[in-house]
Amino acid sequence: ADADVYKSHHYTSTPEEAVKAVLNAGTDIDCTSFVPTYAQSALDKGLISVQDIDERLKMLFRVRMRLSHFDPKGPLDYIPASAICSDYAMQLSHDAVQQSASLLKNMNQTLPLQKDRVGTVAIIGPNWNLSKSDAGYYGPSHPCGRFFTLVDAVSKRGQVKTESIAGVPSVLSEDQSGIDAAVEMAKKADTVLLAVGTDLSWAAEGHDAKNISFTTAQSVLIERVAAAAKKPVVIVTFTAVPLDVSEILANPKVGAVLHLGQPSVAVMGIAPILYGESSPAGRTIQTIYESSYQDQISIFDFNMRPGPSTFARPDCTNHNASQCPKGTNPGRTYRFYTGKAVIPFGFGLSYTTFRYSLATVPKSLSLEPLGDLLTSQSDLFPRSAQLQSTMSRSNWKEQAQYAVNVTNTGDRDADDTVLGFLIPPDAGMDGIPLKILFGFQRVHVKAGATETVWLYPSMLDFATVGKNGQFKLHPGEYRVQFGIPDTLPFGMGFAEDKLSAIEPTVAYV
Repeated sequence: ADADVYKSHHYTSTPEEAVKAVLNAGTDIDCTSFVPTYAQSALDKGLISVQDIDERLKMLFRVRMRLSHFDPKGPLDYIPASAICSDYAMQLSHDAVQQSASLLKNMNQTLPLQKDRVGTVAIIGPNWNLSKSDAGYYGPSHPCGRFFTLVDAVSKRGQVKTESIAGVPSVLSEDQSGIDAAVEMAKKADTVLLAVGTDLSWAAEGHDAKNISFTTAQSVLIERVAAAAKKPVVIVTFTAVPLDVSEILANPKVGAVLHLGQPSVAVMGIAPILYGESSPAGRTIQTIYESSYQDQISIFDFNMRPGPSTFARPDCTNHNASQCPKGTNPGRTYRFYTGKAVIPFGFGLSYTTFRYSLATVPKSLSLEPLGDLLTSQSDLFPRSAQLQSTMSRSNWKEQAQYAVNVTNTGDRDADDTVLGFLIPPDAGMDGIPLKILFGFQRVHVKAGATETVWLYPSMLDFATVGKNGQFKLHPGEYRVQFGIPDTLPFGMGFAEDKLSAIEPTVAYV
């Protein structure tokens, strides 16, 4: 990354100037050999000093000492290499996939699959065997066991008969010549899963996604296979790019949509979800926009908040950008996006149903301790230790804590993930976020039982940040939500209340 400052980003005119820039910015580690190669010449030219290098080395060796790279030995030194592929490590990686999977659609209980009734399962799509390309990215080329795929997860180690075909050669290919064969396989199969989405050829470090819509070939594959299948299909999306799934959600021949992200060889962890041994409780970590979003705002416009852009609309075909109409930023992320999301941040369904009720509800909070904190510290952003100390001294947690009763109203034991949001006064105006995620907690609830989750917002959630980077108290009436209203019609829990953040009697500037 240090080399990119000079070679890729052209931030400096010479490599020696790049060395000066990265050292002054506080960079302690160079992943390659760029800084060692040009440090001496930067010293010779007087751009850096030995003290500059010593400051960075001091921080580097401080971290290395904490990692026990020297004596005495530390906890990490006692972890053997054999732990990497141990049963515990493998199960942990599978559990991560199982816990993060998000169910976006489940019409007429398409999922879970019944192992004794599923028959022959066809896994169709360019990502049916997605594993190896992901596993080798910042990781070993030889994983534990072998390169497991979605087919392995579906087959339950040979207990379920499977067959697979790509239909489309790759996620970026527009070659549709293999779709007819995929359709024929779908016609004969008892159950059909479509493995679609993206891989690292679509987007990766140093390579941005060009769009947030499926390729034409993948869209045609999904439509034709779903139409040919004997019953509604299950779509499994492998993607870190928030692809527009609006057509899939609207298709009546698509019974379920399960989002996995990029699980690589840990994809085996999805088997318990597919077959109902556990229920999905993951939540979407991205806002999924309509594909038209990509034409509204340039990737070079880094503003989070909505408003006019100084950059041309991305869909302008004129090579002279000055002749193109300027874009309009609709806002980025759940905090500022002003449009209607295809799938909102925090969305996720379950195989059971839940009801939320608030058992402990704060009605008001004084912002005086926050005012004291903001005026007593010199940094633009309050240090974590200062914030925690202030919250502890003022008994903030006890005053701001909510108790949410989570009742499983269905007939299946399941996990649920409770999200807590604040909606500030004047939300969406003058740069104020539309909502703020302040906490989340996963809980296992048996059928018919109730469990209590405790969540509280941070003191700093009741401050706004001005254009100068300064924090400012933001008193007024807040709405507090648990869950998101979008999943309420699907049987998921939701509750809300109001909370008054009281302005101190002493004015804080």
